[in-house]
Formats: sequence, structure tokens, C-alpha cells
Amino acid sequence: MINHQEFWWRFFPKKELTQVYISTALRSLAISLTSVFIPLYLMIELNYSLADTFYFYLFYSISLAIASPAAAKFAERYGIKHAVLISIPFYLAFLGGLYLLPSIKIPLFILGALVGISLALYWMGMHLVFYHCSQEKHRGDEVGKREALSIASTIFGPLIGGTLIYFFGFGMIFLISSVLLLGSAVFLFISKDSYIHYHFSVKSLIDKKYWRNSLYFVAKGMQVMAEGVLWPLLVYFILKDYFQLGIMGSILSGIGAVLFWQMGKLSDKVGKRKIVRFVSPLELISWIFRSLITSSSQIIGATLLGALAYGVREPALHALEYDKAKGQAASYFVSREIFICLGRMLVLLFVLALGSLPAGMALTGVASLAALLF
Repeated sequence: MINHQEFWWRFFPKKELTQVYISTALRSLAISLTSVFIPLYLMIELNYSLADTFYFYLFYSISLAIASPAAAKFAERYGIKHAVLISIPFYLAFLGGLYLLPSIKIPLFILGALVGISLALYWMGMHLVFYHCSQEKHRGDEVGKREALSIASTIFGPLIGGTLIYFFGFGMIFLISSVLLLGSAVFLFISKDSYIHYHFSVKSLIDKKYWRNSLYFVAKGMQVMAEGVLWPLLVYFILKDYFQLGIMGSILSGIGAVLFWQMGKLSDKVGKRKIVRFVSPLELISWIFRSLITSSSQIIGATLLGALAYGVREPALHALEYDKAKGQAASYFVSREIFICLGRMLVLLFVLALGSLPAGMALTGVASLAALLF
């Protein structure tokens, strides 16, 4: 006779890669409810200045860079899935701090440190989990499926988030996001945890033989910050509406999900670098176009073009990132996160210096050509 616990356990996926897909999708949905609105929450709802908002992202980037080596050490001692699990309380504390900001003026550098530590632990664990359970010859397809499912789960995230903010305020999306984050960790622990050997030195960051990787990761960090902060701010300043901003985010997610799924498969067949070389000029054009928008119709065009370029190029690049993590994978991912954080900081400082969001996006477009060196 099957007991109650054994009955429900049968419905959980047995394949570890499938567990990763589901966990990532749940977390992406949780993050999508809030992430696109955070800079606006700070600026519009709480009246922080643009500089203060950017300083928050600088704090979180610095914290992420500093915490990444410690996150790898934690994964070595306690297991890579436990690094993912322990990241969640830090992110929940961050969401709680955001929710309390209207009544308790928590210093932004504390909130930045919380999210930075959380992301360092999460990405160190998740990158290593995926690296160990994926196969190099099928990695384009596997990356494509992971990202497509992750993006698909967020198609309605910005739209739902914008609607909930409109009717119920930010507290509701903070609560729902917290519940989903907790659920995302469950699926990783269906199978056993893994342990790694980790050694890292500062010298490895300046090794000349890795300069191509470093330039690409800096450019990637600029893209992450431009996509997650600069672009939502610019769109909101034109549309003046959370709901419409959510629609733009959902359109971007929908197109990206389909393209990731198909281009991941294609990259294994035709060659990842061929796709990157072919699409990189379109990525540059999409960012230049974004930097020039002045109307809602142009926003739609820029969103579609950006989704096309991103969805075609990124599956190949993501697969290449894992292909290069041979030997000391943990050290590789630590170096990766540090240089991505440097890119985040560079584009923020550039915008602060010039006082121009479009200038930051144009710079991101030029930097995106570094993918040709990777």
C-alpha cells in the first residue's frame, strides 16, 4: 500500500535536469513580478533620486562581486544546491526591506548587500548544478530549454506585477514573490546534492590568456544592467504607466521564450560562434535604436528588435559560457561574476557621469560586440 507521502512524491520529476528547469522557471516568475519595477519603486513611489537609485545598484554589484568567492567556498563545504537554498532567506530579507522602506528608512547599501549576497549564492550554485548535469554536445539545446521555460514563466510576470501594483500596491507582489522563491528550492533537492573542489586567486583575474573572456563578461554585465534598470526607467519616463511597462516586459519575454527554445537546438547543429558572429551587429543596432526612442510606437519597435536579437544570440552565448567552464569550474564562475559586476558598475557610473540614460544604452550596444571575441 502506498502511503500519502510516497503517492505525491511520484509526481516529482526524477531527471535532475528537469528539476533544474522547474526550479529556474519558478524563481524567474518570482523575480519577474518585482525586478522590472524596483528602480521605479525607489524613484517614483519613495522619491529617491536617480543617483540614489543607481547607488543602490552599485552597492549590490559590489556586494555580488565580493561575495562570489565566499559563495563558491560555501558550495564546496556544504554543497552546490545548499548554496541555492541559503540564497533565498537573503532575497526574502531584501524584499521585506523594500516593503518596509516607506516606514523604516533602511540604508540602501544594506538592501544592496542583501540582494548581492543572495545572487552570489544562487548563481554560484545554479551555474555549477547546470554545468554538472548538462552535456556539452547537447548544451545549446539544454540551455535553450532552460532559458525558454524560465522566460516563458515570466511572460505574464511583469503584466501581473504591474496589475497588482495598480490595484493592491507593492506589498502584494512582494508576498507572492516570496512564496514562489521558497517553492523554487524544493525541486533541486529531489536528487542528491553535489560537492566541488574550489581554489581561487586574485592572480587568475588578470591572467592575460583570459582577457577575451573578461571583456565579454564586462560587456555582459553592462547588458544586464541596461536591460534591467536603464531600459525600464526610460520606457516608464515616456509611458508614465506601470501597466504598459508590464506589457512591454511581457512582449519581450514571449518572443524571447520561443527564440531561445529554437535557437538553442540550432546552435548545436550549425555552430554557436557562427550564430554569434551573424547576430551581433543586430544586437548593436537594437541598443542604438533603444537609445533614440521618444514615443510609445518606437518603444514597441525597439522592444521587438531587442527581443529578436537577444533571443537569437543569447542561447549560443550561454552554451559557450558553460562549454568554457572546464577544469576548475567554480573558479571560472567566480571570475565570471566579478567581471559581470564590473560591467554593471561601469555602465551605471557612465550614466551618472553624463546624466543620460540613452548614452548608457548606446555604450551597451558598442560593448555588446565583445561577444565576437568570446
